Amino acid sequence: MHKKLIGLVALLAMMLVMVPVFAGGSQEKSADGPEVITFWYTNTGAEAETYERAIAEYNASQSQYKVEGLSVTDLQKIIVAMSSNEAPDVIKISNSSVIQYQNNGLVECLDEYIAADNFDLNAYSPASIQANTMDGSVYALPIDAYSIQMFYNKDLLEAAGYTEPPKTMEEMYEMAVAATKLDANGNIEVLGYPLFPYASARQELIYGFGGTWWDENGKPTPQDPGVLASLEMNVKYREQFGGSNLDSFIATANTNRYTEQDMFFTGHQLFRLDGPWLPQMMKNFNSTVNYGICFVPGTEAEPELLGSSRYETDSIFIPIMSEHKDGAWDFIKWLAGPVGAKIIEIGNGNLPALIELYDDEDILAQPGFGEFIEALQLGKGVQYPDMNDFDEYISMINASLDTVYALRATPEEAMAALAEQSANLN
Repeated sequence: MHKKLIGLVALLAMMLVMVPVFAGGSQEKSADGPEVITFWYTNTGAEAETYERAIAEYNASQSQYKVEGLSVTDLQKIIVAMSSNEAPDVIKISNSSVIQYQNNGLVECLDEYIAADNFDLNAYSPASIQANTMDGSVYALPIDAYSIQMFYNKDLLEAAGYTEPPKTMEEMYEMAVAATKLDANGNIEVLGYPLFPYASARQELIYGFGGTWWDENGKPTPQDPGVLASLEMNVKYREQFGGSNLDSFIATANTNRYTEQDMFFTGHQLFRLDGPWLPQMMKNFNSTVNYGICFVPGTEAEPELLGSSRYETDSIFIPIMSEHKDGAWDFIKWLAGPVGAKIIEIGNGNLPALIELYDDEDILAQPGFGEFIEALQLGKGVQYPDMNDFDEYISMINASLDTVYALRATPEEAMAALAEQSANLN
């Protein structure tokens, strides 16, 4: 969704006089019962069930408030409600959306609540608080965090002649070429280079070269040397094994992603850049792949980049139009605290934002969490910028990458054109 929402919010707010907002807005406190706090989350299925378990635990823990949860996945409906007196009291969404909503004045600042309760933000990782801070003020609390690291198929790696995963992009490329397999018709049977999922090729493969798509002020930097170096390696692999062959493999991989036929789950990928939820998925689908987890490689020139990855949080905030802000604050403190956050993290396969949960036995018992927490402790997470036109910029990036992947333009040509196209974004 486009980050320039001021006009959109106004338009949607006007629509409220014609279209009633669906159930889930603020409710009055019962005369003899607890004050009702309405809570919207964007999860569905088993993940929604996890949130409902947490809500039930909170409600059982005290009697002053009663939280009523609702799964709402339509972001337009969320914006409509937030701009009206039908706003829920609490919303859980990604930290990047919190930034988006705050840029349009829809989010309650938490600074006064934090100060009044002497609430200890140092209990959280610095990155998780930074992810929810704008202009020096905190607007949401992190429930969990996630990053991406590299999975590798140990058997495929050994068959290619290697016993240890790569620490540099150059090593990874050498291993990827050696492990890539074609059938008699030239179709790819085993993908060596981690071009799938697409978002990881746009992010982690760039970050591992020290590249960024924006500077510290959120200004686009598509001609960053790390961006160009990553794309040049990407193109080199495509030229060797055929862009159309790769596109066909990736299209099938997209269709089967996170299913029993997932390419990594069935042994058709050497390297996979993915999140901490992958091991549990593999277990659920009875995958027999012998895999390991390692840091995203750095480069020979900058080995200290090892472990660089995106960093995001699931965040919980109070809409500016909430009618029960004290109760909302009580709930978000609990849900982002040790009991609530642990329920969510174990149930939905995300990583802790609370430092004390890094060493929690139940958290570390989750497959892959130990390796990912070790990556978090490196402190090399790359966060999205506070940029109004962020979504528009990502669309521009994706379109430019398509021209590179199709070999219609060199990385230098495509990124120069993108620099000109994105120059007026902010």
